[in-house]
Order: sequence, then C-alpha cells, then structure tokens
Amino acid sequence: MRCKCFDNQIVDVIGLCDLDNFTVDTADPNWTEISIPEVLSIPPQKPDIETIDKVFVKVKIISKRVVETPNSNGGDNAEGTQLTGRKLIIEGILKQKVVYTANVPQQTVHSAHFDVPFSAFIVLNAATDLDAQFCVKACVEDVFIKALNDREIFKNVTVFFTAVPLTPCP
Repeated sequence: MRCKCFDNQIVDVIGLCDLDNFTVDTADPNWTEISIPEVLSIPPQKPDIETIDKVFVKVKIISKRVVETPNSNGGDNAEGTQLTGRKLIIEGILKQKVVYTANVPQQTVHSAHFDVPFSAFIVLNAATDLDAQFCVKACVEDVFIKALNDREIFKNVTVFFTAVPLTPCP
C-alpha cells in the first residue's frame, strides 16, 4: 500500500493489515489499540537520507500473560473503560526496515533495520483465570513516517490487538 506520508512524498508501506482477512470476535471482545511513536537514528555507517522510499513493518509478540489489577467495581472512567481486576499484558517487538535514497551524488538506495520494543494491555473479564492462555493477533492499521533531518526519522505505528482465549494458540 502507498501512503502520502508527508510533504506529498509517496512512501510504500509493507505490512499493513489486510482488513478483509482480519476479524474481531464480537462474542469475545478482548481488544485494544496502541500508537507507537519513535525517533529512529540512521546508523553511523550509513549515508544521510535524501528521501524515504519504503518501510516494512511487522509485529512480533514475545510474551503475553494475565495479571491481577485494581477493580473499579463496575464504574467507568471518562472513556468508558471498566477495570475488572484482570488484564492481558502483551509485550513485543516492532520489527522494521526503512528503505531510503541516500543524499549522495550516486543516489544509492540503502536500508536501516530497527527493532523497537512495546507493551500493551487488554482489560479482561473479571472471571479470567490468572493462568489462562490467549492467542493474540496484531493488525498494523497505519504508519506515519517523516525524515526529521538527514539522520533521524520520526515514525508512528498504530497497531490493533485482539486476544482470544485458546489452548493451544495456532
């Protein structure tokens, strides 16, 4: 998919979710979404950036566990969230490759790889057992990317997570 990410520059984004093949189980509404903002520095051995051409994004889940948390006893906060005493903690790595044209006379194409850790949570039903296992699916909804200067990139990735209680997780 192509996006007009900044300054009318077209950047190919590889790894966005195929919404036709991603469903949310309405019978089991365990989901959340997060935004992962980051400033990435081009490694010193790489040349300066002229233009960003492409970005590859993949979410790798490295751990998930149910934890005990405070309970709001049925009371909602301002955004309508109720604390139940149970959350699924999701930890992972946003694996990325940024492909760019170098600011050199030959305008060679280079890439830089970045692994950025993240953490998210999903509020679960109060009756969820602390040793319950969940299958977590991630959907990269959007990527915004912009060169801040010739050595740094600002990137924000919006990720949607859904969790289904399963044993074992496929």
